[in-house]
Amino acid sequence: MTKLFDIKGYWNMDYDWNFNNKDMWEGKILLQDNGWFEGLVVDPNSSYKKDRFIFGVYHPEKVIDLYKFAPFSVSSPLVFHGEIDTDGYYGQFESIGLFGTMPCGNSHIITKSAETIRQGIEDETKELEEKIQKYKDTTMDEITTDFYKNSLAIRRTMTESVLRNYEGKEFTQEEIDELSEEFEPVNDRILKSTEEEAKKLAKKMPDTMYDDDDDFPF
Repeated sequence: MTKLFDIKGYWNMDYDWNFNNKDMWEGKILLQDNGWFEGLVVDPNSSYKKDRFIFGVYHPEKVIDLYKFAPFSVSSPLVFHGEIDTDGYYGQFESIGLFGTMPCGNSHIITKSAETIRQGIEDETKELEEKIQKYKDTTMDEITTDFYKNSLAIRRTMTESVLRNYEGKEFTQEEIDELSEEFEPVNDRILKSTEEEAKKLAKKMPDTMYDDDDDFPF
């Protein structure tokens, strides 16, 4: 059964735990029973006012790993990590690059179950489902599409790994072997794609390596 949640996220690039309403994003997610979620958010204080796509793993009252994407021309992909505390989920957030992730600062994520604060969420849920699908069909660029499809292909591995890591439980060898059947084909595809992108980047390097005007990753 899919559940509707309101979600709000804050960031602090100074690695401080103080957050404000300027550096924030907010929106809604649809959470599936297995811990996988998808949704849309906006950055109200950004010059880019359109929706941004989020997805990832969320185990309520425990842990969340959230990937946040706008068109690549607007923002680098981001991932927010959070573990439950007294008033939400706290952790770090990172930008996602060709060769891995780069720490950017601290984050705070707050979620609220929509059914506990308002009525008539069936229509609201259906509307969000349609908006998410429209985003995938019309707005999602090639980079986001590839990353999302690869993540979707290993969502069982992702949802279970995030939970096990939070709970400090290890996988048995039998479980590892079973999950590897899902993960290895995607991993091979990612490695091939990374190699191709690295070659393209190397050709552009002389024109970009001394650029000092880079924007923030979002």
